[in-house]
Amino acid sequence: MIHFIYSKHHRVKCFFLMICGMQWLGLNAQVPSINKVEYYLDDDPGYGNAVNLSFSGTTNATATISLDLMPLDAGVHLVGIRSRDSKGAWSLDNKWIFLKPYPNSGATPQPAINRVEWFLDDDPGYGNAAAISIVQGQNLAGLAINIDLLALEQGVHIVGVRSRDANGAWSLDNKWIFLKPYSNSGATPQPAINRVEWFLDDDPGYGNATPISIVSGQNLSGLAINIDLLSLSQGVHVVGVRSRDANSAWSIDSKWIFIKPYPNSGATPQPAISRVEWFLDTDPGYGKATPITIVPGQNLPGLAINIDLLPISQGVHMVGVRSQDANGAWSLDNKWIFLKPYDNGGATSQPKIVKVEYFIDSDPGYGNATPVTITAATNISNLIFDADISVVPNGAHKLGIRTKDENGGWSIDNRVDFTGGTFIGNLYTWVGNASTSWTNPANWSSGQVPTATKDVVIPANRPFNPVVANGVNANCLSITLNPGASVTVATGGHLTVAH
Repeated sequence: MIHFIYSKHHRVKCFFLMICGMQWLGLNAQVPSINKVEYYLDDDPGYGNAVNLSFSGTTNATATISLDLMPLDAGVHLVGIRSRDSKGAWSLDNKWIFLKPYPNSGATPQPAINRVEWFLDDDPGYGNAAAISIVQGQNLAGLAINIDLLALEQGVHIVGVRSRDANGAWSLDNKWIFLKPYSNSGATPQPAINRVEWFLDDDPGYGNATPISIVSGQNLSGLAINIDLLSLSQGVHVVGVRSRDANSAWSIDSKWIFIKPYPNSGATPQPAISRVEWFLDTDPGYGKATPITIVPGQNLPGLAINIDLLPISQGVHMVGVRSQDANGAWSLDNKWIFLKPYDNGGATSQPKIVKVEYFIDSDPGYGNATPVTITAATNISNLIFDADISVVPNGAHKLGIRTKDENGGWSIDNRVDFTGGTFIGNLYTWVGNASTSWTNPANWSSGQVPTATKDVVIPANRPFNPVVANGVNANCLSITLNPGASVTVATGGHLTVAH
């Protein structure tokens, strides 16, 4: 069981992961204990190389991840979690996509939403669905849709919602399944369920799966299925369940993935690894890569690969490794990127650096960032330069630096976090490093508490969110709340916003 919790009052996202071992009826095999749980953000560093997590339990392990979102770029990210048992077998990765919102202040403002639309069942295409009336600056969280259900047929339906910003970019569709119930009176009574059936792995077709015995009027929630696992092959399987009503209408299939573990003893042992192979850059196909010599019973974690780097070109390369078991099943590919450095002599000399550029927060694209003056003799490893922050509002930011060589090749971006900037006009940004107090100057980017002539921005993911306490009369000209941010006005407190 996995829970995802996000609190707008803190800068962390916490993932609670429970990895459950299973005991199967009729099997005497002992489930191996879990000895490692790890997670990664965005890029998978490979099995065993991700961030270790403390966990409790053995075959049922619970772990908590606290993610500091401050150094992350605004935008979409992925978190992956997996575990390893005492036999060296890794679980499948559990992955979740999440969004760190873009700020509403700075050189690149978040584009406004100018259209929200919805559709029922059939998607008419972007821009052709039913529009929802919105106004500029409206808080779209909790936006209501009025759907006339009178004209809708009784049964299961899908509603989809999406939005478009001022740059013409559409969001992902949010979709929900809902039921318009069959009425229990009148000309169309709710039809009774007269068949429930299930199948394993391969769907034999509606009406041909294994029936579950039911009686008229039975409460079907929590209906149990007895599956004989003894005759089932070891490995991953899918179980599907569906029902049919008296009008011969079938429900949507409910499906679950489960595993019948390989026993640690008995007639059918876990299949041994029979082949390990690797390739450089281009995958020649399964079974055609370079084999690595292994012996029966060898412990494969930490297996070494001897790669002759002499014949490969200088620059960035990728190595891939995979294995095949005795049943002919291949593992997922493990891939790593590495660099063969350019040498300083010979026929292929290391290309010279001809350009250095930097950007703050938003990347304008290769060649379009702010240039840094260098000469032919400049030692890039010790380069010191002045970044212009005269138009950067005071607060938390990210500095990006990269170089281009004489062959036109760009380096990977180096990015560092910094806090600073310049106080710009009437803009006061909530920093929230000291406390929740609105009246504490240390909580504001300007070092001063806003007055009735000042514009205020409240970012999300700050250590403390602002509170206007009892007896405090707070004022500002305008206030902008970034997505996920909040301001609390306590009983007896007052916040006056002129605009």
